[in-house]
Amino acid sequence: MKKLLKPILVVLIMVVACALLVKPALNGIHYGIDLQGGFEILYNIEPLVEGEKLTNDDLNNTYKAIVNRIDTLGVSEPVISFEGENLIRIQLPGVSNEDEARQRISTTAVLSFRDVNDNLLMTSEVLGRNGASLSQNQQSFQYQVKLDIKDTDKFYNVTKELSGRTGENLIITWLDFNDEEDSYEKYKDTCGKDGNMKCISAAYVHEGLSSASVVIEGNFTKEEAQSLVDLINSGSLPTKLTEESTPKSVSPSFGSETISKTGLAGIITFALISLILIIKYRFSGLLGSICLFIYAVLVFIIFNGVDGVLTLTGIAALVLGIGMAVDSIIIANERIKDELQKGNKLVSAFNEGSKSSLVAIIDANITTLIAGIVLYIFGESSVKGFATMLIITIFVTAVTTVFFYRLFQGMFVKSKAFNDKTKLFLGNIKEHKNINYINVSKYPIYISSIIVILGVVFAIVRGFNFGVDFTGGTNINLSSSKNLNFSKITEIVKEYDVRGYDYYMGTKKEGYIKLNDILDEENEIEVKDSLSKLGIESSSSEISTLVVKSLTKNAIKALIYSLIAIIIYITIRFNINYAISGILMLCHDVLVILSIFAIFNIPVDFIIVASLLTIIGYSINDTIVVFDRVRENKKKLYRNRKKLSMDELNELVNVSSRETVSRNVWTSITTIVAIVCLMAVGLNDIVTFNLSVLIGLIAGSFSSLLIGPKVWTLLEKRSIDHPEEELDEVEELKIKGINS
Repeated sequence: MKKLLKPILVVLIMVVACALLVKPALNGIHYGIDLQGGFEILYNIEPLVEGEKLTNDDLNNTYKAIVNRIDTLGVSEPVISFEGENLIRIQLPGVSNEDEARQRISTTAVLSFRDVNDNLLMTSEVLGRNGASLSQNQQSFQYQVKLDIKDTDKFYNVTKELSGRTGENLIITWLDFNDEEDSYEKYKDTCGKDGNMKCISAAYVHEGLSSASVVIEGNFTKEEAQSLVDLINSGSLPTKLTEESTPKSVSPSFGSETISKTGLAGIITFALISLILIIKYRFSGLLGSICLFIYAVLVFIIFNGVDGVLTLTGIAALVLGIGMAVDSIIIANERIKDELQKGNKLVSAFNEGSKSSLVAIIDANITTLIAGIVLYIFGESSVKGFATMLIITIFVTAVTTVFFYRLFQGMFVKSKAFNDKTKLFLGNIKEHKNINYINVSKYPIYISSIIVILGVVFAIVRGFNFGVDFTGGTNINLSSSKNLNFSKITEIVKEYDVRGYDYYMGTKKEGYIKLNDILDEENEIEVKDSLSKLGIESSSSEISTLVVKSLTKNAIKALIYSLIAIIIYITIRFNINYAISGILMLCHDVLVILSIFAIFNIPVDFIIVASLLTIIGYSINDTIVVFDRVRENKKKLYRNRKKLSMDELNELVNVSSRETVSRNVWTSITTIVAIVCLMAVGLNDIVTFNLSVLIGLIAGSFSSLLIGPKVWTLLEKRSIDHPEEELDEVEELKIKGINS
């Protein structure tokens, strides 16, 4: 018992420390609009130059400028949508009052370059894609703002002309210049200093500047320079925004009970996964459950530390992270069991199993980490939010279920208290069933082929059941002296395919609903009259799909980049055949999801992006673990021979699949438990997300264990069909009396 005292004490200290952090970790969570609500402002958009028409580029640039200002880290996920031809609705999560909402949005400034007489020389249109960035003077080490210049010809012509103005060769950089109130004469003593955020720079120009970048210096602190960078980047706004209505509070789009139900689902999920681990791995399962508890606390502490806002996409990444964390525990335990099955003692089995499992865990997590980093760099809004949470969960997985888990297990193994109690320490050790997985693989291939073919047919003939996010529709603003009765309102508009009608604002006397159909003038009058009879005043506007289409396009682009990065990594670590097989399995899982949605006409909203990102992360992680065992066995069984016969390839896959089937099944079960719990607690508002992830998890389990390895053997078979000249293995020289 004395030998166990130290490890027990260490584990208890960790548990108590994390238990004390639970409350601050949960209290520090900031929730998104979809989960907790916030504040919104409806703006009217006007061109900067009176008389000009708004273009799609103006609207796109306006959207990006607002996001850059209020979501610089990509973790607050504001909800922005265009309505009609000149309205933009901006919803901010975690904002509790009208003044804060105005302050955060109204800081989107218009950037301009002027002379000392306040004449406009250039606008933000001369800036390139990178806008402003923080830099340091290499000699004085003062912080400065670096500007990326796109229109170098215009910048050169302006600065060349200015350089010839004796005594007036200054270029003044302004934010939100007001013709009636502002002038250089008024601000010349404070321009570029003393925290002046209107006249932000006054620089002498001695010659024409044709450089692709210029710098603004002003004895800035790092914080002042960074603030200026953010303001200039938001200053790429090519339009004017004026409030169309007073800011209003917004209720959560997924219902007010979403947070409590999600919390309940999380508690049930943790309890069930812990129970599964303990039944499967006994004492090691208990240690694994403790590490999962530490994992959950650390994830939320770090997420809160970067001011993250938890939205549905964050929950999606968290579900994926839980699956990967549990996977690390299962892989480690299965490898130790393999070593015990060979007859090794517990200490050596633990050492060898931990060592061999680490390679598989690292490869699987690095592959997913690469995807997360690429998604963060190139993604926007919800994609970036997903990537943020995913990156955090991967690093926390490395700390908790890899480092801490091995540390805890190692301490108890070294105590030698379990030397004769391996069953108590790790559960039952069973022989691998002699199943021919290559032959079995044809069945899921047949089933998947039928599903995808049917899906393509239904998609072509009937199309997808796209929601208002993708198709556009009508937004009806509502206000009444009494609380809105959405049951009656829905009855009035039900023939127009109502979506997202559970929006409330303020005291539930104001709100709006979304319709999939675009109302013509006759229908609009009819709906307004019907609502008026209920004492409800209404106004309607057409819902633009500009933002969703932009986000979807961006998500697809980010995914393509991440897939390219994954292919490169797997090719370097394994070879090109593994990379191609892994990416094909990823595509297989996505196609199965989309096909089932097409066949059963399940509504497709933008929420599906979160589920597809989850499945892509899960799929590549799952497949890499199986391929790692294939690669390892190829070294052991065939001395890493470059070319194998078809029989040898089949045998290699069968052996590897037998050794990983337990890990695949239990990892899938624990991840599916999380989704089933979300569905069981009655989160009907996110049924699309839950359903698509559930389908993807099932499809991914079969593809990674059965279909992927089969595809790999077919790709490897090419080397048999197209043999290349290969050096024979060097045969050992036999010398009588020495080795013969």
